[in-house]
Amino acid sequence: MNKNTKVRILWYLSFLVIFLIVWTILHYTFENLVSPYKGMISGGIAGLLSPRITQYETQSGKQTQLKWVFLKKAITI
Repeated sequence: MNKNTKVRILWYLSFLVIFLIVWTILHYTFENLVSPYKGMISGGIAGLLSPRITQYETQSGKQTQLKWVFLKKAITI
């Protein structure tokens, strides 16, 4: 498995965890909210809070970073 695959898996897992947390919070706080609206709201918030994958060129080649709202430093892979 190469580095880009590992980064993508990490991104999808973090998106899924954030989505499920937000969906659960919406489910228990707004009981009369319909499921498609919960999904759209959860997806939007998870999209904003999930890490961003950026690639940049250095002298040694391409580098991949994960930039996240919750961490000050970017994770270089």
